[in-house]
Amino acid sequence: ELPNRAASVLLHRDMTECVGHPLIEVVPELTDMLDRIAHDGARELTGEVQVLTGGRASTLLVRIGAEMQGSVAGVPAEGYVVTFDDITALQVAQRKAAWADVARRIAHEIKNPLTPIQLAAERLKRRFLREISSDPDTFAQCVDTIIRHVGDIGRMVDEFSAFARMPQPVMRNEDLSRIVREALILQRNAHPELVYDVNLPDRGPIVRCDRRLVGQALTNLLQNAADAIAMRAPDGAPGGDGVIGHIRITLENDGAHVRLCVEDDGIGLPVEDRARLTEPYVTHKPKGTGLGLAIVKKILEDHGGSIGLEDNARGRGAVSTLILPIKDDHGA
Repeated sequence: ELPNRAASVLLHRDMTECVGHPLIEVVPELTDMLDRIAHDGARELTGEVQVLTGGRASTLLVRIGAEMQGSVAGVPAEGYVVTFDDITALQVAQRKAAWADVARRIAHEIKNPLTPIQLAAERLKRRFLREISSDPDTFAQCVDTIIRHVGDIGRMVDEFSAFARMPQPVMRNEDLSRIVREALILQRNAHPELVYDVNLPDRGPIVRCDRRLVGQALTNLLQNAADAIAMRAPDGAPGGDGVIGHIRITLENDGAHVRLCVEDDGIGLPVEDRARLTEPYVTHKPKGTGLGLAIVKKILEDHGGSIGLEDNARGRGAVSTLILPIKDDHGA
């Protein structure tokens, strides 16, 4: 009967055009709470409701209060006042703070014993491999398995440490194309089975950023793209030329922002929890920590930018985009 402007803003729809329509038709996500308060006869009900607004999932803290509105044909009539707040950002911030604390504890408790375990396994292999006569192959395989998994755990702990102790950026004017090319050198060496299609200007654009942190963010996106291609099945086997996939890097400049896109032909974005992929410990990779994109988002936020994730319009795969503001020497 009477929606305010804030309701239209939070729900990303013009609520004034919906006057006269049942609320459960306009916002079907409220059906359960409205049914409960009507069935239980309660005067007030509070709860969290997940809604899809503006193409993204949001969490609303909803309060429904019942009030008498006179009578109809001698029968008391009851109406409802529904108020709600968008608490999506608050929940994300709370989860990030909680995960930062968990990350610090994991890094402290697990990191210390990893080095002696690895050194002991390597020493066992060097010292006793030649003396093992009954089954030296099994001995070597077991030691190599220990070393390999210790390395995997070490890399996971490093990600937790990086997320828990993200440094403040040191801003300087940097050539973004050069940062991209430097990050690509390591990725090309690490993934010779991939083809990197790079579309960059010879120089620029110049952005004010922390060179190391932006390079880290880009490296995380390139690694995610490589992992997505490796996870693709059943056609993930290399062709006759040994190539299993392609990664395309493009850079767009509109004068106010620069968009650095990493496009792959991997398995694509998951259907579930897509809106939460940049939150800690949300991942669809079998061995992922769920911190790579969370670190990227934190880096971009510290630079006044953002990260975008969407399906690849060319077909299968995904497109990850780093969006950075272009600033002058005074940071304006």
